Amino acid sequence: MTLASTNLVPELQYWFNYFVINGEINKNQIPIPTTLDEVYLPQKSFIELLFNDSYSDNEYKYYYEEDTNKYSWPYIVKTRMGVYPASAKYYTLTDSTATNLFNLQQHDTTLLNALLAYRLDSTAVSIITDTTSVEFISNVLYAAYNILNTNLSKLIFLYLDLKINGSYTNYNNENLVSEGSLLESVYETYVLDEMFKLVSDRSI
Repeated sequence: MTLASTNLVPELQYWFNYFVINGEINKNQIPIPTTLDEVYLPQKSFIELLFNDSYSDNEYKYYYEEDTNKYSWPYIVKTRMGVYPASAKYYTLTDSTATNLFNLQQHDTTLLNALLAYRLDSTAVSIITDTTSVEFISNVLYAAYNILNTNLSKLIFLYLDLKINGSYTNYNNENLVSEGSLLESVYETYVLDEMFKLVSDRSI
């Protein structure tokens, strides 16, 4: 079978594996993906910012470029991607504005900016409900869940609202936020895991 596209982003593979192994909910039902050695991970990736509680870089990147030199790919990547040699694509983080591979929008980057500030100092960020705009100014996030226009920005908001305010009321329903995107699906599971930890601690 030939696929139209088989993309591999090393840090998504790594942090997906890390989360499944170290998460507390549903770990026996989510298949553990193959991981990559940390040596192949780029620095300042927005994906690491999403999943790494100890993220310490003062910026993040989200543009990628395809590495077409298959001879330079890590051995484990060549082995995995060799299953679909015609469609395999290996993407690496870049400083240029090459490809917005995950199609991040303005609301995504605004919420990522707030998340970065939270990662660097969890006591410095606050949220003020604003149903007219989405902005992050002087460590204050002005936003409301229901006006965010991307699933990823909604998930980041849920995470920050949980960690800063101890609130998960915007997720008090049976509908998933993610809609098929691998990154969104994995991140939603991560956010659910954090909610599970909070509720468990309160029960104790």
